[in-house]
Amino acid sequence: MRATTQFSVLSALLISFTITFADADSPTTTPTTMPTTLPTNITWDQAKDHIGQSVTVTGPVVGAHDFGDAAVLNIGKDYPSPDRFTVYIPAGKRTGIPDDLDNGKTISVTGTLKMFHDVPEIEADAAHIKIIQQSSVGATTQP
Repeated sequence: MRATTQFSVLSALLISFTITFADADSPTTTPTTMPTTLPTNITWDQAKDHIGQSVTVTGPVVGAHDFGDAAVLNIGKDYPSPDRFTVYIPAGKRTGIPDDLDNGKTISVTGTLKMFHDVPEIEADAAHIKIIQQSSVGATTQP
């Protein structure tokens, strides 16, 4: 009985060994290069649907708040509306940010979306903020 058990175990190992090496020579179906993806372009009001994703958000600046060291840009709707999108610019990243990012300018900002106090937000620096359109006379903002 013991010899039969040993034979069974050895047979199973041999079959497993054969299958492993046979599979090693099999063609692979995994791609050899990883696809690259660019950030998704969205409007400011779509930001809440893309939390955790790398995106480029575009919209009008409707409020800019300077806190001395950091700054916040409200896009689409101004504070305290919970439906706004914000761009947070920390103190250490303000270099190169234009001082005139005021109402009516349309900007795009690229980064990873997160929620801050129930508002979608991207933390950015000058390299990730682009002015798309300058303020125009009579520019309107969304209520």
